[in-house]
Amino acid sequence: MKAKFIARVMQIMNELGWNDTESNAFIGSDTTKVKGHIESVFVDAWRKAVNMLPKTYFTINDFSNHKLVPDVPMGTGYIVLPEDFYILASFKMKGWQVAAETLIDSSDPIARIQANEYTRGNVVRPVCVLNSKGIKERIGENITLAAKNVIEYYSLPKGYKHIVEEALYIPLIPTLDNEPRLSDKLFVPLAYLCASQVFYIFEKPDIAQVLENKATEIIH
Repeated sequence: MKAKFIARVMQIMNELGWNDTESNAFIGSDTTKVKGHIESVFVDAWRKAVNMLPKTYFTINDFSNHKLVPDVPMGTGYIVLPEDFYILASFKMKGWQVAAETLIDSSDPIARIQANEYTRGNVVRPVCVLNSKGIKERIGENITLAAKNVIEYYSLPKGYKHIVEEALYIPLIPTLDNEPRLSDKLFVPLAYLCASQVFYIFEKPDIAQVLENKATEIIH
């Protein structure tokens, strides 16, 4: 996958003349250097792709079996997130009419509203907040307190049983060195975004923007 992906990015760049010996676009650059740049921008390009492309283009994992800490009397609670969590795809508690697809940061004003039981999210318009909590973990015979990212969910009727109906997320992709698996849908748009990022490095923003636009045009 790594070699194939780099070759596709190089092909895109070749079409724009990055290796044209009569051009001063990449003075001092060579194939090895460009390949290194492709590897270095890979994760950044992937992050940009997550914000630009449909979620169905990415690997989606389930975390419904992760530690759930409900506050049944208040109708709220939280679920511990996986270590490789990057972005929420969908979260739904049993009893909600719709799933939440957006995760609000704890610093957002909307997050502060959730402290008020009369203005917080409900079964019709649920709200999920990204926060950090100290979670007890047993290591051998010792119990430690580790900071973990969690989703605080709002809310359910007071006294209602808390059951996770759906919990899906997009995991952070590893570096290109680890040969990540890319879906057929994502392969080409991500190659264009990688090429775009490299052109930004070489201070060619106009070409970079053209390639970034191309990445969204080829969505199918």
